[in-house]
Amino acid sequence: MKYKIRKFEPSDAPSTSEMLLASFEWFHKGDRNSWLFKSFDPSNLVSISRNLDILVAVSEEDNRSRIIGYIASSDTPFGAAYVPTVAVHPSYQRSGLGRELLEVKLNALREQGMRKVWLLVTSTNFPAITFYLKNSFVIEGYLRNHTGPGKDEIVFSKFL
Repeated sequence: MKYKIRKFEPSDAPSTSEMLLASFEWFHKGDRNSWLFKSFDPSNLVSISRNLDILVAVSEEDNRSRIIGYIASSDTPFGAAYVPTVAVHPSYQRSGLGRELLEVKLNALREQGMRKVWLLVTSTNFPAITFYLKNSFVIEGYLRNHTGPGKDEIVFSKFL
């Protein structure tokens, strides 16, 4: 698999939207009215890219460019960065791409002077929970009904 990780560009929004919708289909279940489905609209991705540092993984196979991975972060003056979204297209999951995206992002945050990173994982997303535990994140808390009724979130963090 050939790909490169680079900064998100507004022209990436349509392909990124498709990848995110595919990656989180288990959560939004095709409901176009869900907050998550709406948040992945290309125009919303362009808008949030003004406030988030977003990296994408771009496939370089078949002589066409396709977004296959995504990670975003925001930092704070007190040195704790938040990672709202990490996604890998379902066809590329368990390939090491997620780990590489995470490593690139964590290195960049470390270079920016961040001392800690935190994120939320839906409590039923067992592959993601396993992924973060394997990558030395620890559980710091639990948020009940955080993203909707019955949608609990686990707070993970890692010191850099």
